[in-house]
Amino acid sequence: MMRFLLSTALFSGLFLSSFAQDTSIYDSHQYKKGIYKSFKEFRSNQPSENGTLVVKDKTPAAQIYLLSARNELRIIDSTGQEHKVKNFWGYSDGTAAYIRDNGLNKIDEIGYYCLYQVHAITSAPANRATEGIIFNNTPPATISRKVLNIVTGDVYDLTLFNLRRYILPQDTALLREFNEDKKNREKLVYYIQKFNQRNNPTW
Repeated sequence: MMRFLLSTALFSGLFLSSFAQDTSIYDSHQYKKGIYKSFKEFRSNQPSENGTLVVKDKTPAAQIYLLSARNELRIIDSTGQEHKVKNFWGYSDGTAAYIRDNGLNKIDEIGYYCLYQVHAITSAPANRATEGIIFNNTPPATISRKVLNIVTGDVYDLTLFNLRRYILPQDTALLREFNEDKKNREKLVYYIQKFNQRNNPTW
C-alpha cells in the first residue's frame, strides 16, 4: 500500500511538473527570462537561449541614415564580451516580454491579441548645406500601435480597416457594436481589449 501511494504521488508530481512547464504565456502571464528564437517559443513561454542580455540603443542619426532599428539585443559571454543576437523573435527580461519589430518593443498586454507599440524615426527634412545629412534636430520618433494574434503569430497594424476586416469578424456581436459606434476610430485599443475579454484562444 505504501509503495502504491509513493508511486501515485511521484506520478502526480511528474504530471503537475510537466503541466506547469507546458503552460502557455497566455495562461501564466509569468515570463521566463531568455531569448525566443520563434513565435512558438514565446507562446509556450519557453525561451531556448539564456544568458546575460543587454539592449543597446541606436542614435537617431543611425536610425535615419543607416536605416537601423532603434535598438538591438546583445548577449554577454563568459569572458565579458558582447555579441549581437541575430535571427530571433523576441526576448524576456523576466518581468516583461519584447517582440522584435524594428527594434525591441515591449508587449503591453497579453491576450488573444497582444498589444505593443513601435517607436521609429523614419525621415528627416533635407539640408542642402550637408547634402541631406543632418546630425542635429532629428525628427521625433513616430509611434504606431500593433497587435499580435497569439494563436497564429500574425501581426496587424491597429487600424480601423484591420479591425473590421481581420479581427472583429470573429466576434459578430462585437463587430456590430464597433460598426455602430460613431467614435470607433478613437477607440481601437478599447475594442481590442474588449475582444480579449470576450474571447479565449484555442490551439
